[in-house]
Amino acid sequence: MNMSHLAYISLGGNIGNTLEIFQNALLAIEKKLGKIIQKSSIYQTAAWGKEDQNDFLNQVILIETSFDAKKLLDSLLTIELLFERKRIERWGPRTLDLDLLSFDNQIENSESLVLPHPRIQERKFILVPLAELNPNWVHPMLRKSVSELLDNCADQLKVKRIS
Repeated sequence: MNMSHLAYISLGGNIGNTLEIFQNALLAIEKKLGKIIQKSSIYQTAAWGKEDQNDFLNQVILIETSFDAKKLLDSLLTIELLFERKRIERWGPRTLDLDLLSFDNQIENSESLVLPHPRIQERKFILVPLAELNPNWVHPMLRKSVSELLDNCADQLKVKRIS
């Protein structure tokens, strides 16, 4: 019997038709990884970290999967490649970025996997859609709800709901 796990995943992108890419990425996720239980609205935000590029679109989803965390992460990276994701520069432009934010509230810090995602609390473009899905989600290391993290987030970028 396969164990069922819950994982929050963020989608981001700023190259190409991002809305269409997200739509197709969600289909690929559901086909290959598991059932999408919830999905946030799509938000537009100025680029974070490297600002001289187009605005990003972002979304957070909750999926139910039988994969373990490492296999899920590897599969997300494979899906990125289907959408021609190129890792040229850190925080640079991309067609699709899939980040594993949280997996069953597991805590892990290995070379191949860090859970929860190490920068959730620094990024409003993650916190806003995550709060839309589950304002009571608690960061397993910081022991703060996503609402508290959002209240204390230093990120000043405007996160605008577009759909």
